[in-house]
Amino acid sequence: MRKLLALLLCSLTLCGCDENKQPAYDQRPTNQAPTLERPAWPNYDIHNENSFAVFSNVQTAPKKATGIALEGSGRWTLYRCKDATYLAYDWEVPTYQDWWFFRFNTGDAIIDADTGDEYLLREIEYFPMDQCFWIHGQTGETLRFVLVYPPLPESVRRVQLFETSAPKREWMNGEGWRSRVIDIDELRPHESRPKEGKVIY
Repeated sequence: MRKLLALLLCSLTLCGCDENKQPAYDQRPTNQAPTLERPAWPNYDIHNENSFAVFSNVQTAPKKATGIALEGSGRWTLYRCKDATYLAYDWEVPTYQDWWFFRFNTGDAIIDADTGDEYLLREIEYFPMDQCFWIHGQTGETLRFVLVYPPLPESVRRVQLFETSAPKREWMNGEGWRSRVIDIDELRPHESRPKEGKVIY
């Protein structure tokens, strides 16, 4: 009888731990196609702002903030999925200016902080890579860009976000950037995180 009670208690304890365990995968972030108001010129020139593509009606971030804010950057949320790793970059548009340009580059990566392995950016959904592009008409809103990387192995637990250096121009110095080392669960959306506190039966 004593052995049976011990097994039962052990089973309940393991059950409680499983409920509190981080899910292996997240649901990918929602992302709508923006409106392309004007494509980039065929002779795109980084120094000619008129040659940039122009977008509006960009996906906005959820009202409840997710992920973490990093110094000198916006807010980042990592979605760990089977087919890919999705990194949502949220940036609040200041109220004093309606037109802003952005650029995301080939060579940007998620770096495994323990092994140094680099998982390179595959695409930014709906936007060009290696070209500046304009966004306007969303003053005061928080825009969301969804970046797609290879799926991360389960062994990856700590990462750094890396932006490669790129050609510079006015208002864009072209310098690379590397974040601090971040626990991957700190980057994942709130709904994917384990419950806080103990599970008591």
